[in-house]
Amino acid sequence: MNQRDDRQFLKLFQDYRYEDQLNFYRARRIEFTKAQTQAIIISIVLIFLAAIAGVLASVSGSWPKVAFLLVAAIFPVLSTAIAGYSVLYAFEQQAKLYQDTLNNLHLARSLAPDVKPGLSDTDFTAQLDKYVIEVEKIYLAEQGQWGQLAKLMKPSEV
Repeated sequence: MNQRDDRQFLKLFQDYRYEDQLNFYRARRIEFTKAQTQAIIISIVLIFLAAIAGVLASVSGSWPKVAFLLVAAIFPVLSTAIAGYSVLYAFEQQAKLYQDTLNNLHLARSLAPDVKPGLSDTDFTAQLDKYVIEVEKIYLAEQGQWGQLAKLMKPSEV
């Protein structure tokens, strides 16, 4: 390839491989972090409401007392179900995987030849090869981590 082809390839790689994946990882990390936060908040609110229902059951009459005791018994179960759902879908681990990949991609960006002015054609090509290989290694490592996460999420066999 000549210098023009290398620069064209770099532009295409940056736009359609690097930036596209970077935006995907950002969006997914935000999504899973938000889901984890929502699950924690819902669990806390349910436990808090159960505690309030328990207090109200102790000071209310017979019919409201039964309703408050029922709420005090059901809300912790719902809170546990939400916590279990959060662990089952591994929101925290998934967000961490995406964040680790984002960090590695930002580090790899320093290898891109367009951030190093004054490179000869040969040096530009060598730097481009090094950059593309490093970025693709990051994607392969990220893909391999999903297999490890899937093993962790696999139900135990009885």
